[in-house]
Parts: sequence; C-alpha cells; structure tokens
Amino acid sequence: MGSDPKPSYIFAQDGQALLDSFGFSFDDRQKELGLVEFTRLKDRAALEAIEGQNQAGIDIMSDGEERRGHYVMHIVNKLGGIDAQNLKPISMRAGTTKQNAPRVVSKITYLQPIVVDEYLFTQKYAKGTAKINLPGPTTVADCLADEFYEGDRKQLAFDYAAAIHHEVEALIAAGCQMIQFDDPVLLRYPKEAKDWGLKALESCFTGLEDRATFGVHICRGYPNKPFEEKGISYKANKEYYSDILAWLSSSKLDIVSIEGAQSNLDVSILSAIGSKTVMLGVLDVGENDVESVESLVKRGQEALRYLPKEQLILAPDCGMLELTRSSARKKLINLSLAASKLNQLPS
Repeated sequence: MGSDPKPSYIFAQDGQALLDSFGFSFDDRQKELGLVEFTRLKDRAALEAIEGQNQAGIDIMSDGEERRGHYVMHIVNKLGGIDAQNLKPISMRAGTTKQNAPRVVSKITYLQPIVVDEYLFTQKYAKGTAKINLPGPTTVADCLADEFYEGDRKQLAFDYAAAIHHEVEALIAAGCQMIQFDDPVLLRYPKEAKDWGLKALESCFTGLEDRATFGVHICRGYPNKPFEEKGISYKANKEYYSDILAWLSSSKLDIVSIEGAQSNLDVSILSAIGSKTVMLGVLDVGENDVESVESLVKRGQEALRYLPKEQLILAPDCGMLELTRSSARKKLINLSLAASKLNQLPS
C-alpha cells in the first residue's frame, strides 16, 4: 500500500484538503506544534499505520506515508533547484487542475538522503516487505512551475531522474528491496509516455535493476468528490491503459500497479503486460463502504483468467488518504483475506 489516512491528532482536515493544498497545509502543522512534537506525532501515526497492516496480514507495507503532506512535494521540495517558498499558479493534469506550485529556478540536483530514515523506521516494525514510494519523473514535471527549463519537460524529467537515482542508491544501501515510482501522469500524456516518459522512469534506477524490485503506479487520479458533484471530468482516460501496459511489458520494471476498482477496469487488458507482475487495484479509495471478501475474490478470479497467479497482487486503487481510518483498516483486512483465499485455489 501507499498512503494511509491522517489521524486527527496530526491533521484535522480531510484528505482532499491536504491534496488541494499540495501538502503545504500539513507543513503548517509543524509551525503550530514545533519540530520536536510534530516529529513525535508523525512517528506515532506511522507506527499505527504499520501495526494496522501487520494485523491485517499485508505482505507489501509502507509507513502509511504519515510523514508526507503530499506524495510529490515531500520529495521534490528537498531537491536543489526548487523554490518551495515562493509558489506560482500552474495548470496541471492535462488542464483539469490548477495549483500553486513550487518553482524550478535552476537545474534540479540531489542534496542529501530524503526518505532513507522513513524506510529504516518501516523496516524495523513491518512484518512484511517494507516498500518506499517515490514520485515518477513525468508526474514531477507536471507538478512544478518551470522557470528554468524553458518548457522542456523532457529535460526537467531526466534531470529529476538523475537526482533521484542517488536516493534510490541510498535506499538500496540501507537495505530497501522494493521501490515504487508513483507516475500517474504517464496516463495523461500517452505520447510523451511513449516518446520519453518511460525512458525517464527507467533512468531513475539504471544500473540498479538487479539490486531491488522496482514498480510503477499509474492511476487515473485521486478521487475528487467536489468535482464529481459538479459533473467535472478529471480522471485520465482509462482507454490509455492498454497502450501503457503494452509498452511497460518490455520495460525494466518488475511490477505495474494500476487502478481497477473505481474505474471498473476491463481486466482483459492485463494480458498486455506480458511477464510483468500486476498490482491490481481492487479497493475503491474514494468510498468508505468496505468491499466484501467475496467480491474481492471474484475480482481476483476475473484477473486470473488473463494472468497466472504468480503475476497478480491485489491492492488498493491508490493511496487511502481520503478514507476514514476505520474504513481503511477494514478494507485491508478483507483484502488480505481475499488474497489468502485466492492463493488456496488450484493454479
């Protein structure tokens, strides 16, 4: 999994408010509470997230990203060349969203380890495999106000990839064996994805392919209830999945994570992935209603018509930030039970 809901003691607003602020409202909590107290509360929230996954029997685990205000900004704001103080409005996600974003003021560079401590904390307490998520290059290029690369998103993406390659090396040196790149914007711009996006993604771990398991998460976008209520179209086109999966089938990645529940994805497209493992989203992260074990098993069986069992992992659609903690816990428990039942089925 990726993100877990934020407990009220660390952030009282809902997950949508956190996403809308690009995580900067989360950073404001540190100013309110002070560094020492805020760090203590983030550690507490991360440990609760890990323990919840342990109790549910989750195999691939995170710290709930409880220390992160935003999955992209938490990383890029710590890189050289980024001005995260003086924001600039941009249009992103193929024009569906407007945001006040950090500015790129010089070449993007790596300064120091960013999430190695987060991995070590997770690894210490996790019963399953500790996974670390990093934003992918195409998504990073879409989230920043470019004042240096003169609109050359490709060069921005490759410079980010070169910088984050150092973080990947640091994580592997610390013992991390599973790294996932969250790069949903690949689905927004399939031409860019084919021309250079996938190459930029692979360059994040070039030369390290045999030292860890690498995956990519490509969803259609976090659920946005206000947009849905207004009838605003904001999701990426799910029809692009078949092309993206086909391209990824010959990539250096090991695992491809996709949204399947909220999209009601036609799982027949999974056959395009070839020999790669698919992490199929079967939990709707926009609804607190808990999927039954039976419905999750049925969805898994549908996927197994197109993939062998060893190539399928059941997962949430995306991060569970917008759910209640109670709902997220129950969903993970049922997910684990469903996976166990599927594993007991004859191959």
